[in-house]
Amino acid sequence: MKTVFNYCLFFTFLFKPFSQVNAQSVEDKTPLQIAQLIADNIVSNTEFEFKYRIQPVYPDAEVIDFGNTYGTCSPGVGYALSTLFSEVEQQETIQVGHADGIKIWINDQLVYEKKGNFNLPIVFDEKTYLLPEKFDVKLKKGANKILVKSECRADAQKWIVILQSKNLGRYFDNGKQITASLKEYAPEVNLCNWLIVGPFPNPSSESTRKGIDQVYPPETAIELYKMYKSDNKMVTWNIPRINIIAENPEGGKYYSWNYHVGCTMWGLQKLSQVTGNSKYNDYVTRWCDYTLSTIPLADYQTKILHAYRSSNWSVIHRPMLDYTTAPAMPFLTRLVYEEEFENRQEYVSFAEAIIDYASNKQFRMSNGVFAREYTIDPTVWADDMFMGIPWLLYAAEYIEDPVQKKKYHDDAASQILGFSKYLFDEDEKLFRQACYPDKPELKVPFWSRGNGWAIWAVSEVLLHLPNTHPKYYKILSLYHSHVKGIVRHQDEKGFWHNLVNVPETVRESSGAAIFTMAIARGINQGWLNKKEYLPIVEKSWNALKTFIDESGNINGVKGGTNFSTDPEDYAKTPLKINDTHGVLPLIFACFEVEKCLLIKK
Repeated sequence: MKTVFNYCLFFTFLFKPFSQVNAQSVEDKTPLQIAQLIADNIVSNTEFEFKYRIQPVYPDAEVIDFGNTYGTCSPGVGYALSTLFSEVEQQETIQVGHADGIKIWINDQLVYEKKGNFNLPIVFDEKTYLLPEKFDVKLKKGANKILVKSECRADAQKWIVILQSKNLGRYFDNGKQITASLKEYAPEVNLCNWLIVGPFPNPSSESTRKGIDQVYPPETAIELYKMYKSDNKMVTWNIPRINIIAENPEGGKYYSWNYHVGCTMWGLQKLSQVTGNSKYNDYVTRWCDYTLSTIPLADYQTKILHAYRSSNWSVIHRPMLDYTTAPAMPFLTRLVYEEEFENRQEYVSFAEAIIDYASNKQFRMSNGVFAREYTIDPTVWADDMFMGIPWLLYAAEYIEDPVQKKKYHDDAASQILGFSKYLFDEDEKLFRQACYPDKPELKVPFWSRGNGWAIWAVSEVLLHLPNTHPKYYKILSLYHSHVKGIVRHQDEKGFWHNLVNVPETVRESSGAAIFTMAIARGINQGWLNKKEYLPIVEKSWNALKTFIDESGNINGVKGGTNFSTDPEDYAKTPLKINDTHGVLPLIFACFEVEKCLLIKK
C-alpha cells in the first residue's frame, strides 16, 4: 500500500458495521459511518441497466442525416428546410461539414456552395464537432429561413450535413442565441428541427452528372403539403428518420461517464480500503467493467446516430479532461494498488491511452498549463486542476520508469504553479473559477467549488510529490495562503457560501466539503497547526452534517456550473439532491475528518 493510504489501516479497526451505523442519527455518526451511509445509498439504489427512448435533438449542432432516411446505395439529391431564430440581428460564422456537393440558402440568398466528392470523418472537438468548412452570414432578428440542398454520390459512405456555430448551441453569447426550429413550418412537430424531401435522382456517370447544379423542385420555391415527382414515384416533405437509443435511467446518475461520477468511484475504492468492506470496491469494479462493455454502444450511438448525451457518450474520444483523465481515475488507481485481476490488460490499454492523451494531446497554453479551446478564446479553469493533476500523480505511481515518474511529477508541480499565476488572487487569497488569459480585464467570481477543485489538486500534489522536489515548498506556501483565504470567509456557523466572498449567496455543500477535506488533510499531514485549525474543521463538519439526511441523501449541491463574469449566473444554477459533484467531496471529507478527530482524542 502506498504512503498516501498508510492511515487507512488505522481506520479498519475503528469503524462499526453498517447495521449498527444505521441505528444512529446523522448527528451521532462518526464521519466514516456517514461515508458508509452515503455509499450504501449509492450501492443499494443503482442498477446497471438501460431503457429505450426517442433520440433527442442535439443542442450544440444541427445534424441532417439524409443517409439515415434515404440510404446511400444509389446517388441522390435531397433538401432540408428549417428556420434559424436569432435573438438579435447579427453577423455569424457557421461551420459546416458535408459528404458531397451542397448549396445553402438563408432568407433565399445563396450563402454557401461547394461541389465535388468529400469524405466527412466524424471528428469531435471538446464540446462539438471539428468541421472543415465555414461561411459568414448576416441573420436578421427573429426568423431566418434556411434551405439546404445536398447530393450523394454513388460510392458515398455517408450522406450527411452538419451545421454549428458559437451562438447556435448552449454556449451562446448572452442575448445572441440562435435556435433551429420547425415552429414556422410544422409547429406540432417537436422531435426534430428539419423537414426533408427527396431523394431526387442524381446521375452517377461523371460525364453526364449535373449533381448539385441539377435544378429539382422545390429548389427555393418552397411549397409545403405538395407532392413532387422523383423518377417514377412521388415524394413530399417529411421529417428525417427518428431513432431510438439505449439510455441510462435517471441519466445514469451514479454510473455515467463523467468526472464527478468517476471520481466518486475513486472515493468508494478508498472506502473499501479504509473499512475493509469489499462491497464498495465490488461496486466500482462493476462500474468500470460496465464502462468498458458499453464503449461499442457509445461509439455507435455517437458516431453513427449522432446521439449526443446518450449513454456514456463522452467516453468516445472527447478531447477534454472532463471526459478522459478524471472519470478514469478508478481504472488507474486499481492498476496502482491491485497487481492481479482478471481483465487487467483491458484496464492497462484503456488507462495507458489516457496517460498518452494527458501528456501529449490535451490542449495547453504555451506554458504547458491545461486549457480549453471551445470558448471564444482559450480559457484556463480551476476545475481542470482537479480534472487533470491527480491523474498525472497516479500515472507517476503506475509507471515504473524513474525518468517518466519524474516527468509526471514535474508536470503536476508546474501545473499547480502555472494555474495559480492565471487564477490565484494574491489580495483575496482565492482562486477565480476561470479566465481568458488574453483578456485579463474580464474577472470571473470566486466560486466555492472552483476554489475547492484548486485546493484539492494542491493537496494531492503535496501528498505525492517528494518534499525534495524544487517546487514543493512553493506549492506548500500556495496551500497555506489559499487556506487563509478560505478560512477568512467561513461564516459564524461553519458554512461557506456559493461565491466564497459573498455571504449573501446561498450556503453550498460541495465546495464546503472540499474545504473541510483539504484543511483536515493539512492537519493530518502536518502542513497546518492543529491547535489553530482543528476548531475550524469541527465547526465546518458540524455544518456539513446538516446537509445529510438519515438515508444518506446529500442536499445543498449546486449542479454543473459554467464560468461567467456575471455573479448572477452562479445564483441561477439550481441546488440538487445527491448530485455527484457533492457526493464525491463529502466522501473524501469523511476520510480526513475521521482521522483528524481521532488524532484529537
